[in-house]
Amino acid sequence: MFAGIRKLMPGHTLELTEGEPRIERYWDLTTEVDPDARPREYYVKEYRELLEGAVSSHLMSDVPLGVFLSGGLDSSAVAALTTKIRGERIQTFSVGYGEEAFSELGYAREVAGHIGSEHYEVRMSRQEFFDSLPRLIWHEDEPIAWPSSVSLYFVARLARERVTVVLTGEGSDETLAGYTRYAWTLLNSQMDGVYRSIAPDVLRRLVRRALQGGPLTASLYRKLQHTFLARDGNSWPSFYFDNLFSAFAASEQSGLLTPEALAAAGDAYAGSMNAWERSRGDLLHRLLYTDINSYLIELLMKQDQMSMAASIESRVPFLDHVLVEFTARIPAQYSIEGMAGKFILKRAVQDLLPRSIVYRRKMGFPTPWEYWLAGPQLDDLERMLLEPRSTERRLFRSDVVKRIFAEHRAKVRDHGNRIWRLVNLEVWQRVMIDGEPVEAAAAHLSSSKPVAVG
Repeated sequence: MFAGIRKLMPGHTLELTEGEPRIERYWDLTTEVDPDARPREYYVKEYRELLEGAVSSHLMSDVPLGVFLSGGLDSSAVAALTTKIRGERIQTFSVGYGEEAFSELGYAREVAGHIGSEHYEVRMSRQEFFDSLPRLIWHEDEPIAWPSSVSLYFVARLARERVTVVLTGEGSDETLAGYTRYAWTLLNSQMDGVYRSIAPDVLRRLVRRALQGGPLTASLYRKLQHTFLARDGNSWPSFYFDNLFSAFAASEQSGLLTPEALAAAGDAYAGSMNAWERSRGDLLHRLLYTDINSYLIELLMKQDQMSMAASIESRVPFLDHVLVEFTARIPAQYSIEGMAGKFILKRAVQDLLPRSIVYRRKMGFPTPWEYWLAGPQLDDLERMLLEPRSTERRLFRSDVVKRIFAEHRAKVRDHGNRIWRLVNLEVWQRVMIDGEPVEAAAAHLSSSKPVAVG
C-alpha cells in the first residue's frame, strides 16, 4: 500500500549487513499425509493431546489472562481447555450487536455457563461501528478486509479493562478444513470434471455468459456464481480465488478501473498463486496450505492489529507449530463429512462442551453489514464515494460505482462485499494519504453527523 515498504512474511528472517537485505525462509509447512492412514480415533486422540499441550503453553503469563469467546467451536474449545487446565474460574469476553439475528452472544453465554466462567460482553451499535472505522483503518495501516475486525477491536477493548493477555480461536479453520468453501470446492471440482467431459468448451462459455446477464434474483445469482457452471475449471484463479475470496474478479478489473489505475494494477493473485504452486498432495491439503500462506496471514494481522489497538496481547494456540504440522498429516477423508469440516476437532473436544455448540452450524463472526445497507447508510456511502474528492483520485469509473449502488438498492445483485471494499479504500486514502483526522473521516460515513468543512 506504500511505495518502498514491504512486509516480512511469516516464517522468514531478514538479515541486513551490506547491500541488499537478505530474506530467507526458515520454516515451511510440509503437506505429507501419513502414507498408511490410521483409524480416525488415533488422529482425534493425538490432536486432543497436542491441543491441550498448546493451550497449556500459551497460558504461561505473569499478568491477568482471559479468553475471547464467540460461542463458536474454536473459541469454546480454547475456553473449555483453559478451564480444565487451570482448574479455576476463568474470564471470558464476547461481542455482539443490537440486531439479534447477527449476534452470537446467546451461544457465548451458553458456553460460559457450561464452563462456569466469569463472563463479560459488549454490544456494538451501527453508529459505533462507523465512528470507529477510520481510527481502526489507521491502526491497521491498510484498508480493513473484513467487517469483523471492528467487532474484534470492541471485544479487545472490553477485555483490556480486566486482563492483559487473551487466548483466541484463530487458526483451526485453515488447518482442519473448517470453512464450507473447502467441502464446496472439492464437490465443485468433481462436478466440473464431469461437466467438462460432456459439454464442449463453446457451450460452457455460452452458459457462463448467460449467467452473467440473465434475469436472476440476487440470491440465485450469488449461488450460481459459486458453481462450476459460472466458473472456468481450467483457470484456478477464477475457480477458487475469484469464486470464494474476491469482491471483484480479476476479469472485472478492466471494467472497474480507470485507464490510469488499470495501467498501474498488478497481479492481485500473485502471492496466493505462489503458495498454490508450492503446495503438494491432494486437493484439500493444497487448499489448506495455500490459505495458511495467504488468507491466514490477513486474519492474523487483523487479530494482532485490533488487539494491540486496545493494548492487549492475543495468543493463538491452534497455530502452535507442532500442532499445525500434525494436522498436515491427517488424511482428508477424516476432516470433512458432507459439507461440514473440522471433524477431528469436534470429536476431540465433544466431552468438554454441549453437543449444541460442537455441532452447530458455523456463523463466522457475523456483522449486520447487509442489514445496515438496507437503510439510509447506503446513500451516505454512495455520496462519499462519488464526491469530487473521491472521483478525482481516478481509481474507479464513476459509472460503474453508480451501477453497483443502483443494483444493490434494487436488490438485483448483492454488492455488499464490494461496497465494503470500496468504502474502506476511500477511508484509507483520506486518513493515511490525505492526513484527514479520523473524526472528520467518520463524519463523512453517516448523514446523522455534521461534516466539518475547511
